[in-house]
Amino acid sequence: MLPLPRSNPSPHSPFSLHVALITVSLLQQAEQHLTAAQKVDGHPLVVLHIVASDNAADAAVRQAAAVHFKNICKKGWDEHSEDGTEGITISPADRTIIKNHLVELMCLVPPQIQAQCSEAISLISKVDFPKNWDNLLPDLIQRFNSPDPNVVAGVLVTANSILRRFRYVQRSDELYHDILYVLERLQAPLLTLFIQTGKAIEATPNDPAQLKPRFASLRSMCRLFYSLNWQDLPEFFEDHMAEWMKEFARYLQYQNPALTDPDEEDEPSPIDVLQAAIVENLNLYANKDEEPFLPFLPEFTGLVWNLLMSLTDKPKHDTLATTSIRFLSSLVGKLMHKNLFNNPDTLRDIIAKIVIPNIMIRDTDEEKFEDDPHDYILGDMEGSDTESRRKVSQELLRAMCRQFEVETTAICKEHMTSMLESFKRDPVGQWKQKDAAVSRTFICVH
Repeated sequence: MLPLPRSNPSPHSPFSLHVALITVSLLQQAEQHLTAAQKVDGHPLVVLHIVASDNAADAAVRQAAAVHFKNICKKGWDEHSEDGTEGITISPADRTIIKNHLVELMCLVPPQIQAQCSEAISLISKVDFPKNWDNLLPDLIQRFNSPDPNVVAGVLVTANSILRRFRYVQRSDELYHDILYVLERLQAPLLTLFIQTGKAIEATPNDPAQLKPRFASLRSMCRLFYSLNWQDLPEFFEDHMAEWMKEFARYLQYQNPALTDPDEEDEPSPIDVLQAAIVENLNLYANKDEEPFLPFLPEFTGLVWNLLMSLTDKPKHDTLATTSIRFLSSLVGKLMHKNLFNNPDTLRDIIAKIVIPNIMIRDTDEEKFEDDPHDYILGDMEGSDTESRRKVSQELLRAMCRQFEVETTAICKEHMTSMLESFKRDPVGQWKQKDAAVSRTFICVH
């Protein structure tokens, strides 16, 4: 028998190596057992029983079981997958039981496990929804009435993951059939829930525990709005546009210290995340030139402008800033919206208060460059996939040139001259002025 060490053994001692080998062997045996079990009918239900049971397993085991179940669905649900199922079999009877109870289970488990169940629902829906899972959407909508805001938030995240497949795809009869199926069931409850959630927020203005999941719900509902409107403007949304726009305008002006941390630099607040999703919706409508949306444009142009003026240069506001600038770009570059910006003072304000502040190099940009110069340069190059404040500001300036070339060029030259003079007076302290003046953002106006 090996004598037990009196103190913590060295990681390189014979005892530690022996324990490590035993551990690896046990892990390998467990993996082999799970791999074999996946090929047996009823295995997914056994796993779900562990996920659902409070008494039979601790949190870590339940979490591991939830991940394992999600992986079973990922690999084995689509029997006709080009990549194969790795021998995983899920019987028709097991499939029916899973689909009848998975939504309910997701609403009962803790958030970490809920996320795994949500992803499993999304994976199954890619194969079966809506044709072979007709009760999925009604089950999700039924949970809109839950008194627990965390349950509602989880259900909406799941719905969003299912329906975002309506975006960025070509039109087809099958696609429109599925969209119509969803609209008939979801469009009215979605608007009702959006308004009701706003009322619940008004009732608990100082309670972050209640506010955070409700703002997460609002954000998910905005993404559902985006998915359902991506292809075409549905009749219901046209008929109820005033109600949606009233709510959107409200949250673009919303402020609440209970949800913001002035010391936070990187992580956007729940309000920031919601506002970015709302501006994405406005941008979708603006790019579609939807006639029913046109009367709302002057108000939202002003609201987005005011929002931009209130943002800091901290990374936490990057997404909201870039989204808002893109919205203005989509308007200013179109002849039909020329009157919204056809004023010398407006053009000067856009360049002085939006373009220039957002092309200036920030302290965080310097830190990124110092950490990884190659990655920073690639991200800042024209044509890269990375979206930054500098890039969208360039797009805004180009859009201005399409409609107001003479005025925009003249204003930019004034700023370039001023910034270069600042650099000449203090080359060490004002080098950022020169960088902005000679950047491709301003060069594009020539």
